[in-house]
Amino acid sequence: MVEPRFNLIMSTYALREEAAIEELTQYVGGVYVVWKQRSLVLVRTTRMDPYDAVKTVKENIDPKFTNILRIIPVDLVYSPVLEDVAKVIWDLANEKIGSNETFRITLEGHLLKVTDEGGLIEARSRESIDYIAKNIDRKVSLKNPDKIVYIKVVRVAGKPYAAISICKPEDIISTQKMSK
Repeated sequence: MVEPRFNLIMSTYALREEAAIEELTQYVGGVYVVWKQRSLVLVRTTRMDPYDAVKTVKENIDPKFTNILRIIPVDLVYSPVLEDVAKVIWDLANEKIGSNETFRITLEGHLLKVTDEGGLIEARSRESIDYIAKNIDRKVSLKNPDKIVYIKVVRVAGKPYAAISICKPEDIISTQKMSK
């Protein structure tokens, strides 16, 4: 399976997707829309890496007058099968989470697991989080983590994919939190 190539997840108000894309383009320049659905846009930045794009948007956005609700950088898009996602995250976590840093896992959507018969079913969120966390040899902090292991299951052209990011909490933009 060839994964779609996007490196930012942007959420917006329903029916404001085009305005949010235009706004993002004003902030970061080259934006290629990989997939768009109601309230969600998957994009690939072409002029800067996703973390620089988030930083640029954060420095320039007015949270009270924007169509953008949230932007999350994406390190990797992968198969949504729990065992596959876990292996990728375990490798990425060793790279991106320092030995003295804490982490939290945030999972949006359901990963899939292989049944005894070889089929795929939705895994329970708690089961997925526990399975992934068991091989990350770092301390967990649910309230104030140094890093967030963020997994969002998205559907592109009807097929599910896992968008994976291991980032600092400040690398995720939430304009609703910024305006408070």
